[in-house]
Amino acid sequence: MENQRKTGIRIFNALLLAIVSFLALAAIALPPARAAELSAVDICDREAGSIFDLQRNQAFPAVATEDMKIGIALSACREAYNQHAGARIEFQLARVLDKAGQKIQSLRILSEAAEHGHALAMTNYAVLVGEQGDIKTEFALNQKAAAAGNILAAYNLGVAYRDGMGTAANGKLAIEWFERATLAGDDIAAFNLAVILDEGKLVPEDNARAARFYRLAVERGNVDAMVNLGLMLETGEGVTKDSSAARAIFRKAAAEGDAFAERKFAELSGGSNFETAMLDKTSRIK
Repeated sequence: MENQRKTGIRIFNALLLAIVSFLALAAIALPPARAAELSAVDICDREAGSIFDLQRNQAFPAVATEDMKIGIALSACREAYNQHAGARIEFQLARVLDKAGQKIQSLRILSEAAEHGHALAMTNYAVLVGEQGDIKTEFALNQKAAAAGNILAAYNLGVAYRDGMGTAANGKLAIEWFERATLAGDDIAAFNLAVILDEGKLVPEDNARAARFYRLAVERGNVDAMVNLGLMLETGEGVTKDSSAARAIFRKAAAEGDAFAERKFAELSGGSNFETAMLDKTSRIK
């Protein structure tokens, strides 16, 4: 009886070992099985989500245009599109088609995504219709996209109100929309806002405020803002006159390849000297 009990235990242990081994193998095989379970929508999101798209599936990192794998993305996005997966998928398919050189199909599907309320699709489609001369539709699309929180559309509205494109010129509204884009980190919007305040054509001139936005754009690496802020520092317009600071910022812009800044730096450095000559040499090495 004792021997039988021991045998029974050995058999039980053998069965337990087999079960554990099977579960271990199943666990090893699980990740590929889960990967294989991704839907066409998931794969399209993974392969074609844009960093500028606030409506993209945040479960996957954004994919730069140059990094898209056309074969995988196009197959998945087409399948998801055929499943009527919505405006986000329409936009992503249009994006992949454009990268693949299928411009006519891309434009058609982009218009669908815009019609169905996808903010980035509206912004991109607005640019295309504007290039075809329909600036009123361009303006209307940017209004809708900006209302949905798209920063590119906010910037485009700033340009529209500044230049009177598709609407009457309005300096106050141009500043408002440029400021929204600026708050989202756009250096060009900050620069354009500063220029409006600096020039005083659309709104009363406010050099002190202009200088603040120039500084913000400079912090974000905008070379044109460096030049304009350097001129303000040189003359004391809107800021305390500071030739040393002006010289430093002209030097920074010159190092980025700006020819005007290079001349201003040389001028404030007292003409030709060793430092100016070294700048002239290093600013051309890329």
